[in-house]
Amino acid sequence: MTVTDTFRLDYYHPRSSLPVRLDDPPYYYLGDQGFGLAPLHRITTRGPLQQGDSDIDFRLDPRVLQLPIIYAISPSTIQRYEHYSARQTLLNLFRPYEQGLLRVTTTLSSGASITREIATKVLGGLSFDVDPSSYNVRTVVQLRADDPTWYDPAGVNVTYPQANIGGTQVLSNAGNWFSFPVIRVTGPITNPVITNNTTSQAITITATIGAGAYYDINLLYGQKTVFDNLGVNRISTVSAASALATWTLQPGNNTIAITGTGTTAATNINFDYRVRYTGI
Repeated sequence: MTVTDTFRLDYYHPRSSLPVRLDDPPYYYLGDQGFGLAPLHRITTRGPLQQGDSDIDFRLDPRVLQLPIIYAISPSTIQRYEHYSARQTLLNLFRPYEQGLLRVTTTLSSGASITREIATKVLGGLSFDVDPSSYNVRTVVQLRADDPTWYDPAGVNVTYPQANIGGTQVLSNAGNWFSFPVIRVTGPITNPVITNNTTSQAITITATIGAGAYYDINLLYGQKTVFDNLGVNRISTVSAASALATWTLQPGNNTIAITGTGTTAATNINFDYRVRYTGI
């Protein structure tokens, strides 16, 4: 099989609906650092007489990505005034107070094309040390991702229909990292319970959600909120025993069970999530 090798590196920033392509003139992409396995640390314990230690768990740490690039207005050596114009362009693109999205699109040996994206903020670099032999701008951009996982921007949206309430349905997570979905429970339904049988984690809502109304259960990092369709905070309806902080879709197949009473054909539960990866 003949594989067409493709690669592109795009940077999206909030002031533009169009991406800036960092591997296409006038940008010349020179490689990357920090795109692989997310940095992590192990959590361990050690007894007073223990040799070595005992591994308990681990946590992923924020990721630092480095992008060495050349910004060249023309293939030949540019003039000094063009050099400083190019520097200004880069400083306007990478602003420390804005969040940008870095997107990689490439081809696998199977011929399949994949897209991975990560949210970042500027950490440093861009010192613009001048090479007197050429005024082309050579620099390194340092980006920090507080969530170090990459994701497929296409996302997954699956609806659990009323006919399956009281039974089970399999949701697939094709990534190699946990996905924290946003779950929309649309009424009518009373006291819904959403259980991932694969992990034995459940979320119980003690309330009646009327016809045409819904609750959004946001399980994303740093959020963990429950709001209804009117914007009212409904976190108080979540039982204390619920796994609101840890409810996830594990890599692979997840068997989801949902129960509740007072349902009709209009009742459904929708799962909206992104497939995540520890690196690319």
